[in-house]
Amino acid sequence: MTLKRSRRVLVLAGSLAVLPLMLPGVAVAAATPIDLGTLPGDQYSEVNAVNDDGVMVGSSTPLETQIKYHAAKWDALGRISALPGLGGEQSKATDVNRGGVAVGWAHKDANWNQAAVKWAPDGTVTALPYLPGGDYATANAITDGGVIVGAGRAADGTMHAVRWNPDGKVVDLGGLPGGAYANAEWITPDGRTVAGTASDAAGNNHVVRWNLAGAITDLSPGNPRSTPEDMNDFGVIVGSADDASGNPKPVRWERDGRMTWLDWPERDPGWANAVNNAGAAAGGGYLVFGTESPVKWNRAGTRTTLSTARGLAYDIDRLGTVVGLENNIATKWAANGTPTVLGALTGGSYSVATHIAANGTVVGLSDNENGRTHAVYWPAG
Repeated sequence: MTLKRSRRVLVLAGSLAVLPLMLPGVAVAAATPIDLGTLPGDQYSEVNAVNDDGVMVGSSTPLETQIKYHAAKWDALGRISALPGLGGEQSKATDVNRGGVAVGWAHKDANWNQAAVKWAPDGTVTALPYLPGGDYATANAITDGGVIVGAGRAADGTMHAVRWNPDGKVVDLGGLPGGAYANAEWITPDGRTVAGTASDAAGNNHVVRWNLAGAITDLSPGNPRSTPEDMNDFGVIVGSADDASGNPKPVRWERDGRMTWLDWPERDPGWANAVNNAGAAAGGGYLVFGTESPVKWNRAGTRTTLSTARGLAYDIDRLGTVVGLENNIATKWAANGTPTVLGALTGGSYSVATHIAANGTVVGLSDNENGRTHAVYWPAG
């Protein structure tokens, strides 16, 4: 599943050292992360998704004037392999289901004509069909049952949200009336609810949801701009929406479509980045002038500030454990708020934890002694 919705990652190698007693408010240092490396000849990598068996997918990129993505897969032991493309130079894997089927996109030729693709567990690549008259598509997420969602260009040149059924049939989910862009970014495990972004006739982005029949619902009607960041297994979405003064504020959209403003100071921008299945959220914003700070919200929307130092929260697990970064170093906060510094690769000065799995495994990024950013992994303790 995508990083913010994955359930479990198997330990790649080794284990965390025994940690000292954690006292509330006292930062505890953990072991350094495990470097997941890159494909041969590349210098950067990132993990975009991980399934319950610890299989991870993402991309590896070379050091060039222009970023060029190469789809990659890591097995549960952290061994990297290339996922084949469609003949073009670039590709990226965006999600992987429990059966090891991955999805993403790949260029078909040197002109960067792009198709949505899926990779079988053995790496065999299949191009997904375009919308009628279309020539561009990308796949964002896949269920364990093989339903895929993403976006594709329609015959009139506008971008529509798309669903691919397990039999390969492409379904046009469309967008908002008069809008030129829609993108399906998440799908619930049962395949009944799809969420994403769609523009209105004026070009403003809205958080939207599609039901099983493909009917679209604007979850922020009348709001000039809103942005989704995550959806849980029950269709609850979090992100941000502009208030009357034009500042983004953290929001949760309930299953019935209600938009709930999460607790945040009126003067400052803020946003929610992740939501767990209990409806608790994590994110952050500018609590101190010029400085982003990490926070979490409980189901009632009450805010807990995790740190007033510079940082941000990116994920929250079912227990309320939050991961992100503080002072440019990956950090984990226990449910009671106790921080654990996760560290960086040897010689690195920056790291970020982007996901925490159900067993406590953490995935993220870190730079190394050469200033290259690699996908990394902190085993569960």
